[in-house]
Amino acid sequence: MGEHASKIEQWVEKSPIPMDIYALNFWILMVFTLAEVAAVFLVPEEQKYVVWAILVGVGVIKGYGIAAFFMHLAGDPRPYLWSFVFPFIFVILMLWGIGLSNPSGITGLPEWCTPFSGTYATSNP
Repeated sequence: MGEHASKIEQWVEKSPIPMDIYALNFWILMVFTLAEVAAVFLVPEEQKYVVWAILVGVGVIKGYGIAAFFMHLAGDPRPYLWSFVFPFIFVILMLWGIGLSNPSGITGLPEWCTPFSGTYATSNP
């Protein structure tokens, strides 16, 4: 590891697991990817909010695994971490402002605005 290994990296180095932090992170990400695929295909269509909650929750966990270990943010000083996290605040505000605060934020989009056709691509909300 680098000169400033995180506590998890130090634990993996001392553990009897015969792999480094990158291989362990890879397998954890694969398990969570299988959970995402299972949620999409196994949860009934009527429970789409459950699927969304699973996908967002798993996405946050996978995002942490990628940012912490592949991008080496786990052992960095806090200002570096906040410079990475700060732009996501604006993304969350945009998602809230566009999609959640507007009752027809998704279903009322014009057909030319959606890259697919289906239930969301309607010209009449």
